[in-house]
Amino acid sequence: MQLRSVLALSAAAILAAATGATTAGASSASSQHAASSSVTAPSGSFALSGQAARDFVLPPNMQKVRTSTYSGGRTWTRYQQMVGDATVFGGQITIIRSASGVAQSVIGAHFPGLKAKNSVKLTKGQAKSVVVAKVGAEGKWRNALRIDPRTARLFYEVQSIRNAARPVRWIDTATGATTKAFNALAHGEGIGVKGDTKTIDTTLNGGTGLYELKSGDGRQETYDLQNKSSTAGGVLMTDADDVWNFTRVLRSPSQPAGVDAHYYANVVDDFYGDTFNRDSIDDNGMTIISKVHFANHYCNAFWNGAFMTYGDGDNRNCLPLSGGLDVDSHELTHGVTEFTSNLIYQNESGALNEAFSDMMGNTTEFYADANGLDPAAEPDWLIGEDIFAPDSATPGFRNMGDPEQFGDPSHYSRLFTGTADNGGVHTNSGIANHAYYLTVNGGSNASCTANAFHGVLLTGPDCAVVVPALGLGRTQHIFYDGFTSLPEFANFCDARNGTIAVAGDDAASIGLTWDAVGVHDGCTPAAPPPPPCVGDPDAQLPIESPHPYGNMGDCTWTYDNGTAGFSFHFTLLDVEKNFDYVYVKDGNGTILATYTGTKHGPGFDGPCISTSTGSIQLTSDQSVTGQGFTVDAVNPC
Repeated sequence: MQLRSVLALSAAAILAAATGATTAGASSASSQHAASSSVTAPSGSFALSGQAARDFVLPPNMQKVRTSTYSGGRTWTRYQQMVGDATVFGGQITIIRSASGVAQSVIGAHFPGLKAKNSVKLTKGQAKSVVVAKVGAEGKWRNALRIDPRTARLFYEVQSIRNAARPVRWIDTATGATTKAFNALAHGEGIGVKGDTKTIDTTLNGGTGLYELKSGDGRQETYDLQNKSSTAGGVLMTDADDVWNFTRVLRSPSQPAGVDAHYYANVVDDFYGDTFNRDSIDDNGMTIISKVHFANHYCNAFWNGAFMTYGDGDNRNCLPLSGGLDVDSHELTHGVTEFTSNLIYQNESGALNEAFSDMMGNTTEFYADANGLDPAAEPDWLIGEDIFAPDSATPGFRNMGDPEQFGDPSHYSRLFTGTADNGGVHTNSGIANHAYYLTVNGGSNASCTANAFHGVLLTGPDCAVVVPALGLGRTQHIFYDGFTSLPEFANFCDARNGTIAVAGDDAASIGLTWDAVGVHDGCTPAAPPPPPCVGDPDAQLPIESPHPYGNMGDCTWTYDNGTAGFSFHFTLLDVEKNFDYVYVKDGNGTILATYTGTKHGPGFDGPCISTSTGSIQLTSDQSVTGQGFTVDAVNPC
């Protein structure tokens, strides 16, 4: 499994290193507004501005989730579509209103006439038990009743926040089948601590006489996980004299990693407050908890839905991860995304999730520089450059100004379409990252010109697009407003439409930005991604999976033959060998046969089922898929 993941990532690197240029699609430099003519109960994804936004009528089945107030009195309000007590997957609408209450932009997706095709037979507790049986009982659990607009089936979205993982499972409310499975952990990359002196906000504990890494206003707390492979608990970091200078080792109880995590959490908090009038990560004063010294030789950092966790690195390839402001801000911005658009951490929506974290991560660097908050660092458009060793040949791991320096695409025509890295969430972030960079600085797509990092990688009309520079002050607000308003399954087209809708007089410039990276006017907005397969508790012949089936599936089809003694006749069986499986079970759930790989020939009978009902279960992993299976008949036995 690990080998296949590495090979998939290598495919993206090979693509980026290729000397042949890609011809870009036709440019639509004279951008149009992304407004639909239908302003009442629109269907699917949409983005409205101007008169269309002012005329918009909120459908009656929308429930207000939260409201934020921007500087100047504008408001951002998020609504969730409901079907009974179930939230609609992807059914979110965000309205940005002026200080006087007039709608300026409306962004989201809506699915009129949606009705559930299945019933709720399982309780939330029973759904959780299904997931516990598959992934274990550890972690803090969340469980929500939802409905998928593609299938009209109700499901429980069950997730567990745990050590370096965040497993999410969709459990059908009628059958208990798992219809979707993925890891929602948002994580980053990086290396090193700079060793500069910082003034940090601490609290004196009157009972112990020790100073604690807990800010006086209660907004930041920093813990030492003592190099344990569990994020549970941790020890609040303390010091006897409030001079946090124990640096003899990188591991616990060394203090620099905690100092940087604590200090930069405060900088990120101030950035969001001063720039967007946002009250912490959740816009409701949430305490930002950072945990350092996670595990041994761990070269990563992650947001798990509740707090930040940083590894110490291995002191050879990477150093403690909390030492770069852009890395800290990147990870904490995953939290902002979770409390706003909640972009799904897979495929294009996952790439937008990653890109927004990169955008805000680097923008925080410029904020810190303007306010003298990080004198040991210089703001730039690299990601993670401050935490690489000084002698590193290529500091950083992404470049917003030229994504292809690190093998990431700057144009949609070079989109990575593999399954590694949750569908290329880190790789494909380069497209939106470059759009942000061009909006700030102006210019043309970096892949159109040869430089020290690569030759000419892109030709065609999009290379003639010259984006006007709007500057960081304007750009940060356009992309913040647009990205935080997207529906959770958004794609690059939705990002284009959303940012144009909030851009006002700069809409044409934003259209040029997206043209330059290959996302054109008339592009196709996203629809909710279908599940990898959909089982059926009352299956009728023929019984078949999708062709091909999707990743991370776990679906069961149950057939009632009426009498005992029958076998399924397969005309197709094609699944990834030794990673995906088809099981034949009797009415008691006993596995009678296990198939993997491909069976060739005219067809074959499965094992004899001695009960009147039998079932077929398909499970798939996160990588290669196949054509699945087809059962055209049953035969007596």
